[in-house]
Amino acid sequence: MYRNNAESSFCFINRLNGNANDELQQPGEHEPTSALLDYCKRKFLRPYVAILTLVGLNPISTDMSNVRACCAYVQALMVLCVLLVGYVLRYICGYRGDRGFTSNRDIRPINNGTEGGIASPNTIGELLFGYIIPSGFNLLAFVSAVLVCKVIDHEQLQNLIERVFLMSAKPKRLCRMLWFFLGVALALLLLLFGYACCVVIMQPAQIVKISWLAEVLSDWEVWLRVSLLVTILLQDLVEVIILSNYYIECYLLRMHLETLSHKLLMHSIDSLDWMREVLEFRKLLERLNQHVSIPVCFLIVMNLAYAFAGLVYLFKDFDFHYCALKLVLLNIANVMLWLFLGLLPFFVASSVTRVCQNAQANGHQIRVRPFVYHNTSAEDLNSTLLFAASLDMSAKLFRMPIQPNYLCFAILVVVIVILTLGMCLNLTALGKI
Repeated sequence: MYRNNAESSFCFINRLNGNANDELQQPGEHEPTSALLDYCKRKFLRPYVAILTLVGLNPISTDMSNVRACCAYVQALMVLCVLLVGYVLRYICGYRGDRGFTSNRDIRPINNGTEGGIASPNTIGELLFGYIIPSGFNLLAFVSAVLVCKVIDHEQLQNLIERVFLMSAKPKRLCRMLWFFLGVALALLLLLFGYACCVVIMQPAQIVKISWLAEVLSDWEVWLRVSLLVTILLQDLVEVIILSNYYIECYLLRMHLETLSHKLLMHSIDSLDWMREVLEFRKLLERLNQHVSIPVCFLIVMNLAYAFAGLVYLFKDFDFHYCALKLVLLNIANVMLWLFLGLLPFFVASSVTRVCQNAQANGHQIRVRPFVYHNTSAEDLNSTLLFAASLDMSAKLFRMPIQPNYLCFAILVVVIVILTLGMCLNLTALGKI
């Protein structure tokens, strides 16, 4: 599975200084490049592909057999079916991501002299904006992620990981950082699922909110709770894996460009080779902006919608005076968690943009380093200066460049909105706690 990029990786490392990777070489074993590639595959690449396989997002390599490729597509289809079942269970049980279970009122069909009746406008709005649209964003994120991983990208993720490992002066530290990101993702998954478990356990005996189904499913109450939790776990797992994959790729791109800039300043890479590598980096960045960011954008909309809907629910409709304190804290924690998941991709993307902006100054920096580039002709220095100054690269979400200054302004707006909601909507209720 990992053979196709080997030749390109060997050609790539021949242009770089690989002396820092000798710590991974044991006497009498492989050359440093092959040893480093083997270390990358054993310690991170293969386990990470196995993690992607949990939700059917493992990439389809060109040397994969037809049977394994079909099994990968079948697995993704099975995950899709379970997700669809989970969306139906959410509506049957009245479970929403922004507030847990809805109120205890029954959702009944209304008969106005006609057989079967029609639902009230309030019920239609709740069905549309509380269940269908958020579930649609989650579903679109998964489908687009499958298309990106299995149809569009193929082995681009592997190529990126191998490139960064080959360039890294401290591959062991890089591997630990990547696993640290996965550990943070696991912690977020446990928090999401922990909230769902607490809400389901604290809910009274009957969780089915549709009255005509409550009687039919009264004997399956425990199985409904378990099935609801399992499907919620899968939905959260899909989201966390998609988001963590974006964070990891952003971190790899950031390390890739930082290493290139450091090598250029230390004159451990030729300026022409540096230009070639920057152009390759631009291709990888375009892949991140045009493909990898698409499912992340769907999840951002869903997460921020959950966060702001939960805020409005807390400040307007939530009864702080009569509800238990643990339920209040659960809802506050849920809102903060969705807000964190919705804003974190912007911070990660802005860090990539910052590194891209710093790379534009590389030409000016080498132009004023007489002791490092004293043997380099002025023509080469000027060409590098012009090339670096012409770089216009940035990480994008929703097809928009993410700038750190714009992000700070957005955070300011969010804080003002939260304070305004607290002051205007439920100030008296908060004073009764």
